[in-house]
Amino acid sequence: MNKAQAIRLRCVECAGDSHKEATFCCAVGCPLYPFRLGYSIKDKRYEERMKLARQRYPDVFRYVMELLRDHIKSGNSTPETVRIHTLMENLWADEATGSHTRRSDQK
Repeated sequence: MNKAQAIRLRCVECAGDSHKEATFCCAVGCPLYPFRLGYSIKDKRYEERMKLARQRYPDVFRYVMELLRDHIKSGNSTPETVRIHTLMENLWADEATGSHTRRSDQK
């Protein structure tokens, strides 16, 4: 088991052995939060897993996205939290418009 797998396993365990709950975890103060999916946010697989979560659970996805937005507005966020929220907003907008191009890639 590599480090990323161990972190994912720990996050799933913390979330009551639920992969869904680990994916939508709101414990943004946890040092493992940015790695809860088993990948760094810089890894393309992170975005793919979030896309799948967006498709399967749109209501939960939107709720967590709004919680992150409120956390960022409070001024207590980390750069990783901001990146995760931005990714989620981009995925939400892409799905709503049917676009498959990330907004951050558009000029």
